[in-house]
Amino acid sequence: MKSSNLNPRHQSNRRRAAVAVMTAATLVVLLIFASFAVDLGFVGAVCGDMQHTADAGALAGASALVDSDGDDTDSVKTRAVDVIERMMKSQGFDALDDQIIELGTWDFASREFTSSEGTTRKPYAVRVVGVRNKTPLFFAAIMGKYSTDVTREAIALASGPCHGVWGLEGVKSGSINTDSYNSTEGPYVADSAYENGDICSGRDITTGGSFDIRGDVMPGWAHTVNGSSGEITGYTSRNSGDVPSVPVDLSYVMYNNDNALIPSKTTKGTKTFKSPGYIQLSGGEHLTLQAGTYYLESLSLSGGSTLSTNGAVTIYFSGFVDCTGGGIENTGHNPHDLTMISAGTAFKLGSGAAIYATVLAPNAEVVLGSGADFYGILVGKTLDLKGNIKIHVDESLPYFINAPEASLVK
Repeated sequence: MKSSNLNPRHQSNRRRAAVAVMTAATLVVLLIFASFAVDLGFVGAVCGDMQHTADAGALAGASALVDSDGDDTDSVKTRAVDVIERMMKSQGFDALDDQIIELGTWDFASREFTSSEGTTRKPYAVRVVGVRNKTPLFFAAIMGKYSTDVTREAIALASGPCHGVWGLEGVKSGSINTDSYNSTEGPYVADSAYENGDICSGRDITTGGSFDIRGDVMPGWAHTVNGSSGEITGYTSRNSGDVPSVPVDLSYVMYNNDNALIPSKTTKGTKTFKSPGYIQLSGGEHLTLQAGTYYLESLSLSGGSTLSTNGAVTIYFSGFVDCTGGGIENTGHNPHDLTMISAGTAFKLGSGAAIYATVLAPNAEVVLGSGADFYGILVGKTLDLKGNIKIHVDESLPYFINAPEASLVK
C-alpha cells in the first residue's frame, strides 16, 4: 500500500496561507467600505456645516444691503465675513482666505447669479461660496486620499425698503417718471432730486409707456415687471416675502373729529354736504378746510371745483373719493400738511394737477389722472397711474412700508 505524497503539515500551512490572503483581501475591502461609511459621513456633516455657514453669510450680507438700500457695499462683505468667521470657529476652523463673497443680480427665470462688479447696476443679491480646503479624511488614507476640499454656495436677495409708491395687489401705468426729495430740506428741485422714487407691489407691475424710474421697481414674489422700455436706477428684484399690511381703523375718528369746522356752504353759497358725511362740489365751487382731523363718508369734485386745505389736515374716508373733475389743493405745498386715509374701495385723483399728500387707501383701486404731479407717498390696493405722470416721493414722511427681510433663493 502506497503512502500519500502530501504531508498533512504542508496542507495545513497552505490552508493558513490561503486564509491569510483571503483575510487580508477582506480587510482591505472592509476598510474601503469603512472609508465610504466613515469618511463620507464625515464629509456629509462638513457639507451640512458649510451650507449653514454659506446661508448665514449670504443672509447677513443681504441684510446689510437692505439696511443701506444698496448704497453701502463695503458693509455687505464685512457683515458676511463676520458671520462666516464666527460660525467656522465654532466648527473648529479658522481659515477664511478661500471664501468667496460677491454682489450682483439674480435672474429668476434662469436662476443665475450675475456679478455687478464693474457695472453700474445696483446690486440686490449676495453670493457666498463657503470653502473648507484640505478637510481631513480617515480610512481613505489607505488609498492615498488624505483630504478633500468642500465648497457650498448660497445666494440671498435683498429687496430693500420701498419708500414711496405701493400697489399692494398690482400696479399699471402709462408713461411715468419718479424720483424723491426731502421736504424738510426745502421745496422739490429736479436737479437735486434723490433716487428713492420706488414703485413696488405684491403682484405684477405693468407699464404701457416709457418710464424713467429713479428708484426701485419691485413686483411681488413670483410676479414680474411687464411693459415698455425705460431706465430704472435701483433694484429690479421681486419682493422677498409677504405684502405688508396697512390697517385703517375709523372707529375713533368717527366720533372724535373736527367736522364742526367744515363750512356749511361753499364760496358760491351752495350746500357743502349732499348728504350727511358726503361732500359734493361741482360747477367751480370751492371749499377750504382749516387745520384739523376730519371724517367723511365720501368726496366728489367735478366741473372744475376745488377743495383746499390750510395747515395740517388729516381726512379719513369710509367710502369713495372721486376728484376726477376737480382738484385737491394743499395751499402750503408740503406733503406733511395733508394726509388722506381711506377704508373705501375707490380713490380717484384728478388730471393735470399738483398734489402734495400722503394717500393711504389699502382697500381701493387708486387712480391718478394723466399729467398729474404727485408729491408725497401713495399706497393703494391697486394703482392705475395714467400717462405722463410724475411722482416725487417725500423721503421725510413718517409712513414707510418696508419690504420683507432678505431671503435665500439658492
